[in-house]
Amino acid sequence: MVAQELVRRAQELKSKGLSTYEIADELKVQPDTVVWLLLRGKERVLRPAPHDVFVDWSPIGAHGKRIEAIANALGDLTREAVRSGDFEEPEVIVAIEGSGMILGVAVAKELEKPFAAVRPQRIAAKKLPGLINPSFHSVERKRVLIADAVLRAGETHRAALQTLRDAKAKPVAVVVFVNKSGKTKLDGVPLESLIQLLAVAPP
Repeated sequence: MVAQELVRRAQELKSKGLSTYEIADELKVQPDTVVWLLLRGKERVLRPAPHDVFVDWSPIGAHGKRIEAIANALGDLTREAVRSGDFEEPEVIVAIEGSGMILGVAVAKELEKPFAAVRPQRIAAKKLPGLINPSFHSVERKRVLIADAVLRAGETHRAALQTLRDAKAKPVAVVVFVNKSGKTKLDGVPLESLIQLLAVAPP
C-alpha cells in the first residue's frame, strides 16, 4: 500500500469517529504515525515522518485460500514449538476480536482445536483487560493460545492475556503472522511469529 492509500485509510477511519489510538490499532501502526498521516499538505511535508512500518496483509486477508495457507504455516510453527518443548500444547485457540478473527478461526481449524474470542477494552491511550466472547468456546481452566495476524507493540495482546488469566485460563503462547515488536515474550508468555520485523541500528 502506497503512502497516499494509507493516508486515505487513516482519514476514512477518522471520519467514522475512531480515535487516534483506535486507528493505530486498526492499521497496526504507532499513534504518532496516525497523527502524521492525518496532517494535511504542507504540514505533513514539514513534519518528518515517524519511524514505523505498515504491514498491509490485505492481499492475504481478502482471500480464503491465502488465509488457509498462513493458518497452515502458523499451525506448523505451533506444532514444532510444542514438540521442542517451547510451550505446552494448547486446548483452545483464541483470537482477538478485530482484523485477525478470521485467521484465528483458520488456525483453530488447522490445529483441530475449539475456538474462542477475546475483546480487550480501550480507555483513552490504554488497552485494558476486557471480555471473553460468550458466543464461542469457554476458556476456563484451559490452556489457550492466542493466534493473530499482526502484533504491533503488544499492548493489545497483553490486555488479552490478562483477560484470559482473569477468566481462569492458562495462556501458553501467542503466535502471529507478523511481529513488529522485536519481542520473543509477552508478560512471560512465549511469542512466535512467521515474520519478525527488526530495526537495524546504523553502524
